[in-house]
Amino acid sequence: MGKKNNFKVVIGVIAVLICGIIYIAANYRTDSGEVATERFADTEDIGTSDPEATEGISAASQEDNAVYIHICGEVKKPGVYTFSSPPRLTEVVEDAGGFTKKADHSAVNLAERVADGSQILIPSKKKEKSAKEKEVQGTISEGKVNINTASREELMKLNGIGESKASQIISYRETNGLFKRIDDIMNISGIKEGVFNKIKDYIMVS
Repeated sequence: MGKKNNFKVVIGVIAVLICGIIYIAANYRTDSGEVATERFADTEDIGTSDPEATEGISAASQEDNAVYIHICGEVKKPGVYTFSSPPRLTEVVEDAGGFTKKADHSAVNLAERVADGSQILIPSKKKEKSAKEKEVQGTISEGKVNINTASREELMKLNGIGESKASQIISYRETNGLFKRIDDIMNISGIKEGVFNKIKDYIMVS
């Protein structure tokens, strides 16, 4: 009986040890799994961005880079149009529905690239004819060009003033009134100090 009892005790001890090993191994796998899951979750959070925030940044970036052009006069749909990059004048006219029947096509350069913030005036044939008839009134005393009365052709004789800028000068004085001082011409998009210094001795207002 003594030997049998000793054998049972040994078996019991072995069983307890096996159970203990299984319990420890199970807890170890669970702990490892939790740690791995937490690390994976942390990694995933770091790599994930808010879609709405990303869309907002993208939209803001596109808006900052947008080019705004105001076209008026003899086009079917005058207004302000936006472009992703500086367009050719022909693209602006196309977006504005094209020329009206009264438009003077020869008065504009459709191949010209238009800068952000520009205002383009498409003149009518009647107004263009009237301007040519009054061409003599543009240039007056001392051989200077009066920017309040000069025709497009006279303005284009000034150094640095092309068709587009000449049209903008005429559009500006029709919309905002006559220039009060010669340096007011720098209110025109694209005419800054560099261009002004070239023409200031050749222009006047009255």
